[in-house]
Amino acid sequence: MSDRQAVWCLAFGQTFVWAGVFYIFPALIIWWEADFGWSRSEITAALTFAVFASAIFSPISGALIDRGLGSYTLPIGTFIGGLLVACLFFVNSLVLFYLIWTGLGVCMAFSLYEPCFSFVIKTKGLQAKRYITHITLVAGLAGTIAFPVVHFVSELAGWRAVTLVFVMLVSCVAAPLMWVGTRYLSQDPSAIQGVSEDHAKLKAIRYSFLRWPKFWLVAAAFAFLIFSHTTLINHLLLILNDRQFDPGTAVLAISFIGPMQVVGRLLIMIGGKYISDVVAVFLCFAFAFVAVICLMLSAYVPAFLILFIILHGSGNGVISILKPIISREILGGDNFGLKSGVQAVPYLIGSAFAALIGSLLWNSGGYDLVLNVLLVVLFSGALSLALAVRLNRQTVKIDC
Repeated sequence: MSDRQAVWCLAFGQTFVWAGVFYIFPALIIWWEADFGWSRSEITAALTFAVFASAIFSPISGALIDRGLGSYTLPIGTFIGGLLVACLFFVNSLVLFYLIWTGLGVCMAFSLYEPCFSFVIKTKGLQAKRYITHITLVAGLAGTIAFPVVHFVSELAGWRAVTLVFVMLVSCVAAPLMWVGTRYLSQDPSAIQGVSEDHAKLKAIRYSFLRWPKFWLVAAAFAFLIFSHTTLINHLLLILNDRQFDPGTAVLAISFIGPMQVVGRLLIMIGGKYISDVVAVFLCFAFAFVAVICLMLSAYVPAFLILFIILHGSGNGVISILKPIISREILGGDNFGLKSGVQAVPYLIGSAFAALIGSLLWNSGGYDLVLNVLLVVLFSGALSLALAVRLNRQTVKIDC
């Protein structure tokens, strides 16, 4: 097996695990609301539990990757996640619904982008950007797979049948692909091994990054960004319904977010040599900000929905690549699995509470209030990142 084949395994593995473990939630939220009669806040609280559990376990996942166990944690987390998706078939109470999604959250900490990219950065170091780009080019189609499949299967056989489809994709396809890909990369002779420092010294310094202001600024920047994205992706069907778009158009629009992510990643591959990674990240924040404005205007001019899909999809697609790269550039590569895991805590907490806060804001002032709050959140994120970049440059100058 070659590096390219291993990366293809990880790419398709990530595609199916994202489709079946993450995107299944926003794709089924309308069905659950109609079937169970639960409130929107009660349903979205399940995702809060899931992502909060993921935040708690992400540092553990990162530490295990630093110890060279990523080839075990990634496929096992994926396999168990698929089994838990199958358990949704038997849901008949809100408590069981919450328990299953909490378990899925733990699996997310060991199977989604954060641990996957930490593993790739550990094994490939400075070459990781190319590998991460290839993975995200394919995995960007996860939403494009999830929403139409859920819509078609649910219309044909009910939403519970969807869980049977995705347990096959996640546990029987994605998990083996993750196993094969990670095993090869971890055994590759060119893989970067952990530093052979004195264990006591390493233990003393491995958490020193928690005292760095730039670490928390970077963490806050990406937490604000994921808060905006998660709020939109989980409420988009409802937002479009609120703006009088018919369900078919809404599903079609959301299905194009994935392809637009791929377009954004292709553009960064082509144009990345002309702009720095830092500039590209700020462009992603700008795209996200303007996208929200376009979604607001779509209530008056429906054509703005197209521009929203282009900007939101492409910007989010590029940030998936650049987030670990910029984090490594600012925070350094030592113990990166642990740094990434700890950084994921505010990142995932922002994601965890996004859907629920979005529901509460909607209860207070409708989706116009939700979108206005997201504009403030995105501006705060861009400002946090700018301060982190400035602090990092000052640190570099002092070291020099």
